[in-house]
Amino acid sequence: MKLSLDPIWAWPTVLLSCLLLAGVVAIAYPRRVRHLPGWRPSALLALRVGVVLVLLFWMLRPSVILESHQSSNAVLYVVHDVSRSMLTSDVPGGITRYAAQQHLLSDAQEYLDELEDSVEIRFRSFAETLKETRRTDAAAHNPDGQQTSISNCLEQLIRETGSTRLAGILFLSDGRQAATGAAAQDPLPFARLLGRQHNPIYAVAFGSPEVSSTSLDVAVSELDVARDAFVRNVVPVRVRVNALGAAGRSIRMRVFLEEPEQQDGRLTPMTPMDLVVHKPASDASDQFVELRFVPQVPGEFKVAVEAEPLPDEVRPTNNRVETIISVRTGGIRVAYFDILRPEQRWVRSITVSSRIQLDFQPVFTGRLAHRNEFDDSWFVPGNVDAFIIGDVPADVLGKDRLDAIEWCCRQGAGLMMTGGVQNFGAGNYHRYPLGRLLPVDVAATVDQLTEPVSMRPTQAGLFHSIMQIAGPEENQQRWEDLPPLSGATLLRLKPEQLAQELAETHSGTPLLVGHEIGHSRVLTFGGDTTWQWSVQRGDAGEEAAQRFWRQVIFWLTRQEQDSDAPVWATAEPRDMIPGQVAELRYGARDANGLPITDASWDVQITRPDRITESVPAGNDAGQGVSWYPDTSQPGDYRVRVTATHEGESVGLAMTRFLVNHRDPELDNPSANPDLLRELAYLSGGDFLTPEELLKRLRKWADEGPPILEVKHSERRNLWDNWFTLLVFTGLLTGEWALRRKNGLV
Repeated sequence: MKLSLDPIWAWPTVLLSCLLLAGVVAIAYPRRVRHLPGWRPSALLALRVGVVLVLLFWMLRPSVILESHQSSNAVLYVVHDVSRSMLTSDVPGGITRYAAQQHLLSDAQEYLDELEDSVEIRFRSFAETLKETRRTDAAAHNPDGQQTSISNCLEQLIRETGSTRLAGILFLSDGRQAATGAAAQDPLPFARLLGRQHNPIYAVAFGSPEVSSTSLDVAVSELDVARDAFVRNVVPVRVRVNALGAAGRSIRMRVFLEEPEQQDGRLTPMTPMDLVVHKPASDASDQFVELRFVPQVPGEFKVAVEAEPLPDEVRPTNNRVETIISVRTGGIRVAYFDILRPEQRWVRSITVSSRIQLDFQPVFTGRLAHRNEFDDSWFVPGNVDAFIIGDVPADVLGKDRLDAIEWCCRQGAGLMMTGGVQNFGAGNYHRYPLGRLLPVDVAATVDQLTEPVSMRPTQAGLFHSIMQIAGPEENQQRWEDLPPLSGATLLRLKPEQLAQELAETHSGTPLLVGHEIGHSRVLTFGGDTTWQWSVQRGDAGEEAAQRFWRQVIFWLTRQEQDSDAPVWATAEPRDMIPGQVAELRYGARDANGLPITDASWDVQITRPDRITESVPAGNDAGQGVSWYPDTSQPGDYRVRVTATHEGESVGLAMTRFLVNHRDPELDNPSANPDLLRELAYLSGGDFLTPEELLKRLRKWADEGPPILEVKHSERRNLWDNWFTLLVFTGLLTGEWALRRKNGLV
């Protein structure tokens, strides 16, 4: 029991108050009652001092703390690893990790027998999950676990123990967390929770973190390739090659491309493409290798990179990695010239469309103009479908390139010039034939609107394909809701030319003007800050900007009527390891290309074993979404999505994803003692060698196990109760009655 004081104020203030009260009573009170006869002055003074003492008692707010100790029932867990990585023979003496673990359990048996008199001992084995094991089976369990999930093991231990206090958890493992999907959680948070519950882990590691150089293994992973490519374009491929024990060996790396699907659904063999010979410089080489290929036909194809197995390679199952790509034809290629400014970054984001390939050329002006390097292939007719020129002076591009762009436009390419301070007339475009293609008086277009400029569709533009950022009923309001642009170039129209004004400012100044000249479509846009729509309006503004710029490209290239498919579907990731969850997203569009947010979905997946199953469909912000976790079988998974709206079929979309042949348990079976050391540290336990564990068990057997003593504390206030209030009231009442009887009231 301990006494505790909790003053109502700071200690100096309380002490000063005590001195003042004592001084007032000692000096003033005796003079007022000294004329009374006999015992009465002393009684009144005692009563007043009692009142002051009660006040001081309340000011100090004393309490007592009662402490008690309570011993908990002790349980000792013995948890051992039965995953397949424990069969790796890298323990001194050439034995397997599992054999070394069994030797330790056998040597510890006599100490565990002695401990059983004072604690309950529970045996558990684990691989993917934690399982109860009888003591007689602990030394004879078959290590056949397909994956190792230490996080699952610790989570199940926490649930199983509940409020039970543990003497400890003996954790015997190689420390390798080799799991996929939900089982691949980080185990460290569970160790922290065990530590807060005073449940320590005593970890013992088996195996080496280093793979012997005599163990030859080549593993490929992290296939990096564009998921959307165009016909006859070079597609670069990067893949990570982890070569162990292969220093100086020639590893033949080849990329394969799947051929088109036959009408009966069967796949033709994959065709070998590029070949690269990789020679690792060390026995622990980890490098990226680059390959390439050129697709010749459109479609959805599987791409694979394979390292040809070397003689005596221990695990050839990890020599190949695959993914799915989409090859497009009729894609729109746009050449975009601009200085480095915010607008170009947002315009370039339209390349997320599988139909648009926007090649951006950053342009330096002024003293840095000599650093410009242009791709001459862009200026050949037929190679580029449209040109966008931003805030770039004509002289920087040069007469030859401007004439080449003008000739490409005469052959059918589209052209657009956006707002800027050094293009149009200020950029001297009126001196070149290209300037005559623009639907504005280029020489007179030199001034700038510096105040905020709202962009509004004209009467004609309200129904033009470029300006459709919402449904017909909502289109006008959607434009009204967008934030204004930060100024614009003041466009001066040619009076003699029939140009169509599609957008204007709030004061009626032309902002977006287009026309057709010969085989080309040409736009001039005074604005250059549509990026603010995304910044200030979030997803709604970004969607409007994306739709506006995509429709600009479609109109320039005469593909505004060639809308996207009515139903689309994607799978992410498109290549995965077994057990990973596939996220399926899908959507539908109406005849105007606008999203249908209330469609009904039928989602079917055909697994590699040809079994088809339905997948529940959900909704996420107007899009359909599903999750498919049953990906244990390697191979192709084909997804078929059918959409209906108001009882009528909208269409169907098909996609696929694949599961690579991977064995997470054995692809890289290196032990991880550092993880076990961290688990022991976070839980308040210890990281031990087998010999140290035997010494610890011997000590527990001789001196008793580490049963936790739990301290309980209880605070009881001495001042906040009816008794002190009764004493205070009684003292005041007694003093008042005695004073009244003696004529002092």
